[in-house]
Amino acid sequence: MMGIEQQLRDSSMSILAPQLTDFSVTTVEKLRFADTDRQGHITNTVFAVCCQNARMELLCDPKRVPIPRNAQFVIAKLVLDFRAEMHWPGTVEVGTRVERVGRTSATLAQGLFMDELCVAIAESVVALMDTTTRRSMPLPRETAEALRAIARPNCAGVVVAKLGVSRPMRMER
Repeated sequence: MMGIEQQLRDSSMSILAPQLTDFSVTTVEKLRFADTDRQGHITNTVFAVCCQNARMELLCDPKRVPIPRNAQFVIAKLVLDFRAEMHWPGTVEVGTRVERVGRTSATLAQGLFMDELCVAIAESVVALMDTTTRRSMPLPRETAEALRAIARPNCAGVVVAKLGVSRPMRMER
């Protein structure tokens, strides 16, 4: 059994140097010339858009994450850490996994990668909202189970400090 010091060391290392294989689901975004600023960098807002597209591609797929008819996920929090510049032309791979499932919300972790280099990491909290009352609602059992299945690879729905080495699943467009 791994000691807590080793778990923390392994956990902090994965935060400092995440790899695409640390994420259960990946998707690819094409960068556009229109996404650049005067210095030729991809603008900061595009990083957030890439995260949003990947997040919504996952959460709006009823085959992956079933939700009630009168519900939708809304973002409650987004924290985005910029780690390197992105440049056009190119593509960015976005890895997504579920870090925590709560009573009415889930916390997602994401990493943005260009040529295997992690250029940004993000954490978002999404809440399930009742579209009639516009208030948060409890996650149904099947929704919570589907979200837990999108935890770190090889974790069987349980988030742990030691990462697996499985191949991430690709989202089809």
